[in-house]
Amino acid sequence: MSRREENKELKREKIIVAAIEIISSQGLDKLTMRYLAEKAGVSSRTPYNLFESKTDILVAIIFDAVKHLKLPAMNTGNQLFLEKLVQFPTLIHQFLANDHDFYRDVLWGIMSSDTKLSRDAATSSITGIMSVLVTNAAKQKECSDKIKVEVLSAHLITQFLAILGMWGGSQLALDQAIANIQFSWTNTLLPYSTRKSKTWLSQAQEAYGQALERFLTEEPL
Repeated sequence: MSRREENKELKREKIIVAAIEIISSQGLDKLTMRYLAEKAGVSSRTPYNLFESKTDILVAIIFDAVKHLKLPAMNTGNQLFLEKLVQFPTLIHQFLANDHDFYRDVLWGIMSSDTKLSRDAATSSITGIMSVLVTNAAKQKECSDKIKVEVLSAHLITQFLAILGMWGGSQLALDQAIANIQFSWTNTLLPYSTRKSKTWLSQAQEAYGQALERFLTEEPL
């Protein structure tokens, strides 16, 4: 890496750290490019040179954090690929719960943004993970080999984003959102399951349905 590239990367890191500090201490509304430059100790033009928009900075925060997320391994024992897929939101829950309010603000900032390219970038890595798991599930005859992987993955990610967006907008608690996602996913996958996966998916559907029922009948805190 050249000295120029190192300097560019250093400034990028300063901006991301400053953005995290602003959101954590003052809230998302206080995050402006001018204030961000001041907080990071860079010129007022630097944030615009390194990021296309404020939303791109929020996406960078998520991407940098997701690097530390332990993703499901592709070849672990006898676990179904569909099981790994449906349990993936549990990993997301663990990740988001580490700094609940901060990540909710960041997610809402991305999802409520008018910058479509940034929103698409924020979901591309998750979509890729899901496509790989669905593809492997079809190869292992856990679901119909006639399914269109891209279409099914897009449908699952739409459910994921719509429900998680309700958490971002403070309409659902995080536990409720994750259970909703997993219940929706099992409902979507069951019609395409084979004998190899139908039993597990049916049991998972019942478990997530019971979790949702508890959420609906619990007295609010």
